[in-house]
Amino acid sequence: MNITIFGGTGPAGLLVIEKALADGHRVVTYVRPSTSISIENSKLVIIRGELSDAGRIEEAVIGADAVISLIGPKKKSKQLDISIGYMNIIAAMKKTGTKRLITAVSSSYSDPNDSFQFMVSFGVVMLKVLAPGILKDIVTFGDLIRNSGLDWTMARVPMLKTKPAQGNIHIGYAGDGKFSFFELSRADLANFLLAQLDTNDYLYKAPAISK
Repeated sequence: MNITIFGGTGPAGLLVIEKALADGHRVVTYVRPSTSISIENSKLVIIRGELSDAGRIEEAVIGADAVISLIGPKKKSKQLDISIGYMNIIAAMKKTGTKRLITAVSSSYSDPNDSFQFMVSFGVVMLKVLAPGILKDIVTFGDLIRNSGLDWTMARVPMLKTKPAQGNIHIGYAGDGKFSFFELSRADLANFLLAQLDTNDYLYKAPAISK
């Protein structure tokens, strides 16, 4: 399968690339011009550009069977920087005919299936107070994905840890009594995202996943 990966230079993104290549997929990863990537593989193509560069993003998406994205706002991100990126990714996918979009987003993005969970709500309140621009970006690009018209899946994630994959992760919604705000291994996240290439179980859904 041909996969385009955005956000592939972060710790979780690198695991997605490594596992995708190990599974035999051909991977195009889109990275910022100033970012380096240490993985070398004949099935890996690196395209450099900004999230605002619609033409370069379209180049990265052409020929893809699916897009996996782990991009998300950081403290120094410009307001709606990631949302602009998703606007360009979605537009490129529609133009090139790629339908499957699999993403990792913060559990701060709510879903109608959620119910109250103190730590999730507390996290949202803290973002509103300390980083309102980041929360606005998360909500904006989450809504863009949900309303994109693509075949999307959003994996909403808690705090990520660098640990071996544990397997048997919880897949549910905030407030279901089992979702843990405090832990998911990046390896388990990578496995979940890649598993969505072969299933429609979570098509048009935004489950909250944790250990």
